[in-house]
Amino acid sequence: MTKKVICVWIGTFESEDKLYEDYLNIDYENDDNSESKFAKDAGIGDYDEDFMESWWFDNLELNKLIEYKEDLLDAEYFFDELIAELKNRDLTKRNTISFLFGEKGAYPTNEMLFEYNGAKVSNKPIEFVFRKEYEPK
Repeated sequence: MTKKVICVWIGTFESEDKLYEDYLNIDYENDDNSESKFAKDAGIGDYDEDFMESWWFDNLELNKLIEYKEDLLDAEYFFDELIAELKNRDLTKRNTISFLFGEKGAYPTNEMLFEYNGAKVSNKPIEFVFRKEYEPK
């Protein structure tokens, strides 16, 4: 039986480049510090970036997110709950959303997400908003 988990963060960045190149990029050249700024701020340590999806918008708006629902892996298991949660948040200054998937089963990945309860950080460009475990049919 495969169990999966999704964790979601929203963020604010000056530009698309700042998000992808500065914040999410993992510096594999530096052995002492091969952790992305995202991993440090989220408090998750090493993660498999192949199971992450991040989207940058001029402004993060629920109707734009809903347009992209079909492009997101396993969206049918969590998307409506995520939208309900985001309706309770102030998105006016937000322009990114990041999804990180984890799995237990034959091909485990990012298993630390099953224990993740969100990082208690302030003054960071990201905010943890959502976590859900599910079992695909």
